[in-house]
Amino acid sequence: MTTYKGINGFAVQSVASDPSPLDEGQVWYNNATYAFKVATLSTVGTFATGGNLNTPRTGVGNANAGTQTATLAFAGSGTSTASESYNGTSWTSTPSLNTGRNNVTGSGTQTAALCYGGDSTVYNTSTEAFNGSSWTSVNSLNTGRNQLGGIGIQTASLAFGGTGSTIFLASTESWNGTSWTNVNSLNTGRELIRGTGTQTAGLGFGGNNGAAVNNNESWNGTSWTATTVMPTSLWGRGGAGTQTATVAFGGGTQAPSVVTNTDLWNGSAWTSNPTGLATARYYIGSAGTQTTAIGFGSANLPSALATEEWTGPGSPVTKTITTS
Repeated sequence: MTTYKGINGFAVQSVASDPSPLDEGQVWYNNATYAFKVATLSTVGTFATGGNLNTPRTGVGNANAGTQTATLAFAGSGTSTASESYNGTSWTSTPSLNTGRNNVTGSGTQTAALCYGGDSTVYNTSTEAFNGSSWTSVNSLNTGRNQLGGIGIQTASLAFGGTGSTIFLASTESWNGTSWTNVNSLNTGRELIRGTGTQTAGLGFGGNNGAAVNNNESWNGTSWTATTVMPTSLWGRGGAGTQTATVAFGGGTQAPSVVTNTDLWNGSAWTSNPTGLATARYYIGSAGTQTTAIGFGSANLPSALATEEWTGPGSPVTKTITTS
């Protein structure tokens, strides 16, 4: 007789709780729920509740290249200097920024992050680098701006769009780890734009230039190219991923109406995911990849504390084996 052990070389394990992380095709018996289970690939992305921030935040900066289980949130909420790190379960306060501000953006990882732009009493040019222990002031942006987009890592970042002394900026600046250099501008100037990807292969989507827009632009390291627009005109979205594989969620329309919408980008087209955020929100901090992302904070209370964790299509999920 053919058996599972004969085919795979090992028996089905009996465990008290479902294993984590999952491997596609993995089979086990959960002796607490008396059920056989298998890890299969999800067809629809979903959000789950994560741990709350310690400080309510809107206009929060984030370690854009961080992960769902290791990211950093900083600034926001007026002129906050507060910084927090996430370990996949809860947020812990970390050393504060030197300059308090709101509506910032950021790049990098939980232990090597960059914070730039924002507003306090002025449109801010200040840039700070985080080494996992402290924030250090480094060379400033050429143009003070808030509500800007940002992508990349601590030593190779891109800042674009936003609002400064001129509203709805299109200007773009490139960071080499030491200083900012003006490079080619966006095709459409706007604030509250979201970015994903790297300094040489990025994506900038959504925003506001007097009205919510669905513009989507691709960056090749030299110039921006307008590409397929988002399904809905929205600003202040969360997002994570790469130039060719991004998840975008939440945001606001011009009403303003706040949404839970979640969309997936494959490098050429957007697809709307059937399920969205549990709570509609905008001005969201976010990090991760198209398949495992995190969104935190918001301009709309009470979700200014809330964290949601995204598991995208194609990720392993647990299914109970039945005879039906």
